[in-house]
Order: sequence, then structure tokens, then C-alpha cells
Amino acid sequence: MKKLFFFLFTLITLNVCAQEIVIGKKHQIESKVLNENREYWVSLPSSYRKNGYKKYPVLYFTDANLNSFFHAFSGITKQMSSDASPQIPEMIVVGIVSQNRVRDSAPTNSLVQWGGTATKALETTGGADNFLKFLQTELVPHIEQNYHTADYRILAGYSFTGLTVIHSLYQTPEFFNAYMAIDPSLWWDNQIMLKRFREFSKKELSKRQLFVSTSERVPSLYPKENYVIEFIQKLEASPVKGLNVHAKVFGTDQNHHTMQIMSFYLGLKNIFSGYMIDDAIRFRPATELKAHFENISDKLGVNLKPREGLVNFFGYNRLYDNQFPTNSAAAIEFFKLNAEYYPESYNAWDSLGEAYWHEKEYKLALDAYKKSTQLNPGNSNAKEKIKEINTQLN
Repeated sequence: MKKLFFFLFTLITLNVCAQEIVIGKKHQIESKVLNENREYWVSLPSSYRKNGYKKYPVLYFTDANLNSFFHAFSGITKQMSSDASPQIPEMIVVGIVSQNRVRDSAPTNSLVQWGGTATKALETTGGADNFLKFLQTELVPHIEQNYHTADYRILAGYSFTGLTVIHSLYQTPEFFNAYMAIDPSLWWDNQIMLKRFREFSKKELSKRQLFVSTSERVPSLYPKENYVIEFIQKLEASPVKGLNVHAKVFGTDQNHHTMQIMSFYLGLKNIFSGYMIDDAIRFRPATELKAHFENISDKLGVNLKPREGLVNFFGYNRLYDNQFPTNSAAAIEFFKLNAEYYPESYNAWDSLGEAYWHEKEYKLALDAYKKSTQLNPGNSNAKEKIKEINTQLN
């Protein structure tokens, strides 16, 4: 009886404690352009709040339902934007489910598949223009209307949908700020995109980024030329004004079916090259942190700021962490910078008030705590501190 009771108690405890790990949500949008309902999946940053004041760049990628890409890509994005030395900003990740991949990806109609033989399965190809119209006039405006988005968009695709990325870059290069093409199918339609490169190379862009990756081919498996390498060579020989190109050619240790994860990581790392802060920046003046993000913002053409929680951590690290010499004045500067970055954050003002309180700067602490309670009347900590400060001042 005791064993049975223990078993039931354990089962009930497990049921009570069990919680789902949610990485994103599925949504649908009615597309008048494509004349169908389109499914898309969204993964939000950990700091995202529905009524929040922060805005985030948006990463759009195709094939959300293929090979667990949504799980992997959203996880990589979260990890790279976390911890004390983030490599990229926090981002909203939008995975577009592939419903008619060959139709939506191909810029032209062709029946010739990889290998040179014709197939009726490709009869629907040639719909890439409509798919881009769907992105630009329906999905992206819908996302920007319903989420807190910054003015920075990335489009990523792999293999056949990487063809879409290149087509988008050629046709409307200013719509997305950055492009990631992972081993795109540039063999398509007798290398049509390579033939269109010359016309594209005459364009003048502004602070656009392109990451493209491929791998060396194994001759027995890939008898044709690697047209992605040829594309990279064209980009190097005829640089496009305003387009910053990053390319990675893997060796035979990677292939078309294995390079996606490494390419996605390297793509983000290259696009946001210069974003990462060194681990010791918290021991230097807060003005250096501010200058760092001003520089990367100017480089990418978008206002980027460090995470609120990260700057807060730097402040508390300098205020209390006895592993290293504390510096209250430096801590206050970090907290002031955070309140400057996020003036609508009650927590940023609360932390600044705490630092002033710690230094017995009671009038300054009072102002900060009052600001915090204005933003969040339910902040009981700030209310208690205000009472204590008024007692001190009287």
C-alpha cells in the first residue's frame, strides 16, 4: 500500500510540475496574391513582451517545416544573442512553411531538374515573383503590424529556396537589409541567375549584406560544376556598390545536406560582424559600450542597442560583485546608460535608484524611484525605498 501511495504521489507530482517548452507558435495568413492560406511559425526573443517597448530585427526564412530548421534556427538565434558577450541582437524569427516549394522558389519555368533530365513535377515552376510579392505586400506588413519590429529584415533560404533569396536580392535589393543563401540552386534553368548577374552588378545599394555558402563537390556525386563558387567569383571580380559580401566554401567534410547549421551560424555572425562585445567591456567606462553600438548601428544602418538585461548585469557587477574590485561610479554610469536606452523600463530606473541609494545620493535615488513607480505603479520595492528616502531626507 505504501509503494502504491508513493507511486501515485510521484505521478501526481510529475503531472503538476510538467510544463511544455514552447519555442514558437504556428499561424496562418490568407494570401490574396497566392490565392491560398499560408502557414508561418514565429519564435519570439526571451525578452519580448506583448505590450513591451523594445523593437527587434526580424529574420525570415523559408522551409520552416523542413529538417527541423525552425527548431535549429530559432535556437541558434536565441543562443547567439544571449549571455554576457552576445554575437547578434535578439531577433524575431519567422519561419515560412513550404507548401509548393518548386513553384515559389523558381524565378523561371523549366522542366529540367538537377542532373539534366526533364520531369513534369516542375510544371508549376516560375512563381518566385508572386512569392516575393506575397512576402513584401502581405506577410512582412502583417508581421510588422502585429509585432514590435525594428527596421531591419533578413531573408534566408537553403538549396532551392536559396534561389529565392538571390532572386529577391536581384529584383528588390532594398527590401531586405541582409540575405543568406545556403548552397542555392544556381544550376537552375541553365544557370539563369549567373546570366543575370551582370545586370545586377550595375546597381548601387546602401549598406546591404549577403552571405552565401557552398562546399567542394565530390566528383562521383556531383558531376556538374559548382555554380555557387562561380557566383562567388563573380561577386569578387565585380563588386556591387553598397553590398557587403561574405562567402564560405566548405571542404568535403561538409556537403549540401550537412552545411545548413554551420552556414546559418556563420551567416548571422558575418552579417552582424562587429556586434559582439568583448567580455571585459564591463570593466571599462560605459561610454565605450555606447560608442561600440553607435558604430555597429552606423555600419548596418539600423539603431541597435545592447540587451537591457545585459547592461543591467554590467551595472550590478560593478556595484556588488566582489570577485573583482567594485566601482560604484562606473556602476551608476551603466545604469544611467540603460535608462537612456530604455526610458520606458521601470526596472532600469529602479536599478539606477538602487545605485544612487547605495552611494547615499538620496535625492537622485528618489527621482529615479519616482520615475520607476510612474512607469509601474505596482513596483512595491520602489515605493518602500521612496518611504525610506523621505525619512532620511526629513
